[in-house]
Amino acid sequence: MGLSLLAASAGSVQIAMGQSQAQAPAPAPAPTLAAVPTTLTQAAAASAPPQASETLLDKATAANAMSDAPVQSYEDWVADFERQFGQSMNVAQDGRVFYSGRAPVSNDSAADPHYGVQLAAAYDRAVFDMQADFILQTYGREKTKLVLSLFEDQSSNKDAFDPAEIEAATKAGGSRLDALLDKGLALLDKKLDNELVKEGVPPGDIQKMSVEQKKNLFKDNLSKTITKSAFHNMQGLVPVQTRIFPDTKNGKKTMVVAVIAVQSDKTRQFAQDIARKRPSLVKGAPKQLKDLLPADTKGYLDEIGLRFTYDEAGRPMLLSYGRTSVPMDPSWSASRAMRAEQNAQSIAQSNAESNIIAFMNNNIQISESDETGTVNEDWAKKITDVSNGKAGESEETREQVVETIQKFTRSGTATANGELRGTSVLKRWSTQDANGVTHVGVVVGWTYGQLDNANAIDAQSRGRATGQQSDANRAPASDQSRMSKPINNKNDF
Repeated sequence: MGLSLLAASAGSVQIAMGQSQAQAPAPAPAPTLAAVPTTLTQAAAASAPPQASETLLDKATAANAMSDAPVQSYEDWVADFERQFGQSMNVAQDGRVFYSGRAPVSNDSAADPHYGVQLAAAYDRAVFDMQADFILQTYGREKTKLVLSLFEDQSSNKDAFDPAEIEAATKAGGSRLDALLDKGLALLDKKLDNELVKEGVPPGDIQKMSVEQKKNLFKDNLSKTITKSAFHNMQGLVPVQTRIFPDTKNGKKTMVVAVIAVQSDKTRQFAQDIARKRPSLVKGAPKQLKDLLPADTKGYLDEIGLRFTYDEAGRPMLLSYGRTSVPMDPSWSASRAMRAEQNAQSIAQSNAESNIIAFMNNNIQISESDETGTVNEDWAKKITDVSNGKAGESEETREQVVETIQKFTRSGTATANGELRGTSVLKRWSTQDANGVTHVGVVVGWTYGQLDNANAIDAQSRGRATGQQSDANRAPASDQSRMSKPINNKNDF
């Protein structure tokens, strides 16, 4: 393979992601691997529905500019993709299923120094929610509980309160009050009374307390709880296109990360192959690495997440764009700034590697619960003043409670583990966007060329009598709307 890649020794990694916070796909049929075209000639000869060309795809997914023209909506963006690829989201067709998802950046400002960190988190959230919606809809189990509570008191003594409660509270309250006052006086160096008087509290009120009684006269409540849960493996899921764009809700703007991903017979087979570090029968159109990566450093600002493509020999490979940002402080020395950037690149590399591991084998466990209902209650309330252990004046009121209940909870975990052999760092980059935010990133690839290289290094070191290891190189101020570089067509999947 002609790619110039850094050698990476065998390693392993485990990742886990949890979230607390639904689309109706049909599972794809599983044709045999023999049905997968092994050459471009066979792929062209195979019967297939019309597909979008690379040129058409590039034209349709050009980055949006923040001009006077309105920004393309998320729904229109997804609709364009469906039209060009000739396939709807969440529909199994020709051994593949496309999914879409989005998530807002938590901090609404694209000029925040931590904006790059927020982008990476929003990407993870978008991918997780996309998988969770599919798994719950396709593999989920649901439990529903409806509770109705109806009560009405029309007794002649419905407004009367039990005097025994006042007597008991008076006796208990006096001793508690004395104890609290003694403790308070000790803690405040015997000056509590004086301090309260200085604050405007009448001296006679210091020894007072009140007892509250409540009585339910009417209740008509309805509560409905729906609980869903599911578990599934999302091996072979890979983004096809990502987009970063502004959206307006509640009269305010925020940045959104949107993802369109695919899971197909080819991607699942390749995920199994690289997990077992074995050759793959999946083949595609050969591509040069320089044609896959952005042409300049600024172009890396458009990229986030994982990509599936083919190397110059037509073998499947992965490109993973990990990124974060560095909140540079002007007071830092040059060495401090350099160290901060190096640390950020380590984080970006780990993020990129985790995307590859999740592609190999990603288990999703998700649960979701929502509660809706109404509350309609009528209460009688009585407050009695107690002074020096004796009941005094009382006040009776009526309270009506009418409320609407709507609660939503989602929690889930995505876990994946696998070996890093076959991965290498293809590019490290650092640049500032138009808002002055410093972004850093690392592109990590998984290629058969690097797998062969790592295996050769391992075999060489194992063959030495001394057991020595061989040396290996290790590797809203302005528009921030962005679109990842289109590198795929329909036949790639």
